[in-house]
Amino acid sequence: MNQYLFIGIAAGLATALLNLSGYAGGMVGVGFILVLLSSLPIMIATLGWGSFSGLIAAFTSGVTLALIFDLQAGFLFLLLNSLPAFWIAHLIGLNQQMQVTEDNENDPVEQTIWYPLDRVLIWICSFVSLATMAMFIPFGFSVKNYRDTISSLMNQIYANAPVKGPDGEELDLTWMVDLIATMAPSISTLMLVISLVTTLYLAAKITQISGRLSRPWPNLHQITMPLIGVGVFLVALLISSFGGIIGILAQITASAFGAGLMLSGLSVLHYITRNNSSRGALLWGAYFLLVFFWWLGIAFVILGAAESLIQVRSRFPNPPAGPTQSGV
Repeated sequence: MNQYLFIGIAAGLATALLNLSGYAGGMVGVGFILVLLSSLPIMIATLGWGSFSGLIAAFTSGVTLALIFDLQAGFLFLLLNSLPAFWIAHLIGLNQQMQVTEDNENDPVEQTIWYPLDRVLIWICSFVSLATMAMFIPFGFSVKNYRDTISSLMNQIYANAPVKGPDGEELDLTWMVDLIATMAPSISTLMLVISLVTTLYLAAKITQISGRLSRPWPNLHQITMPLIGVGVFLVALLISSFGGIIGILAQITASAFGAGLMLSGLSVLHYITRNNSSRGALLWGAYFLLVFFWWLGIAFVILGAAESLIQVRSRFPNPPAGPTQSGV
């Protein structure tokens, strides 16, 4: 018990330290990455030492930030960062024993069934949606307050260096405020989904290398967004056109589940290229284009949705049995 308690406390302190270091660095470059990966110690503690250690780590991180800043800051960090990280890692370790009858065998064989990664993806998208929506709490869920804050920030940034057009006249910043107000929720949501998935992958890989990962390494190119996720995405996409705070909240939901569908589409790409001799070049090329031409992600969203609806993978020859060592 003492060992698991110590691991949990240490992981929680490490999470708080990563978050503090990131903000101390001005949320630029390495500091920004530290904040995005701040939940890594909690996930490692949960995957490697169990849910007790993970839960202790989550609460330790929240209490630490509450003591350093205030109760509200610690509570929000616990609710929006630490507890979701703990819960997702906890789900990865869930399993149940089932009696399964193999072909040509009369006696049932005990088999371990692990919590499906597809459902974990739903949880990630849901948590990120709620976390991004919580960003509007300081604005009282008011679009006007949200835009006024962005406008004030832009005016402060360009107070000493106004934006000027080709004719030398000072430009109105309204267009920039409109652009940021429109794009910020979706960009924040997309980054949170990708960072949470990346953090989970790193935590699982570190735990596996250490020999403490109880779950066999999963086949990552079999991940599929459940149909309910596709439905949520489509409904949210429709509601996002309504405008107002309801439209923005729907935009956030559509962005989160759209990011999940994009990851599912990339998983399909990994699957269908397994027998291709140019697989490495194709995958690296796809990721390179996706980074610099983000709108290409729409194609992977469509591919992910198509897999959920019509099982695209089944239309390609079966690859060699079993995942690769990396699972990709």
